[in-house]
Amino acid sequence: MRTGMWLAGIGILGLGMGSAAAQQDLSAERRALMRQQIQAMRAIAPVVQGNGEVRSALQPAEAVLATAQRKLALFPPGSDRDDDRARPEIWTDRAAFDAYGASLIQGANAMIAAANAGDRAALTAAFQATSNTCNACHDRFRLPQRQ
Repeated sequence: MRTGMWLAGIGILGLGMGSAAAQQDLSAERRALMRQQIQAMRAIAPVVQGNGEVRSALQPAEAVLATAQRKLALFPPGSDRDDDRARPEIWTDRAAFDAYGASLIQGANAMIAAANAGDRAALTAAFQATSNTCNACHDRFRLPQRQ
């Protein structure tokens, strides 16, 4: 009987450790995705400033769309962590967080359309709107960087 309880206790401990490892993996995936999104936006910025062919923004705009579509799934209920920069409001005000995600997807689609059309003015407007969405979401849902 004692052996069975001891083994069950180890199993429960193992589940908790597995959950912690999964949580760390999720946090790492969030950070990697944010870095990908920043790199894609940085690749579009020179085009918006008049340097380069507008259609060259297509691939990075598609990358913004891909990361935007993946991002919301990386914040499932119960995935908040003390070592993450995510504010608890992501989970307590999910509708607002999801609205930022929808706006990001809309902005990425607008950048893709503008790049496909070769329309620098439309790309600039979509890029600015997308940047504003990113900044507003970070202001509301991201904790300051720890020192």
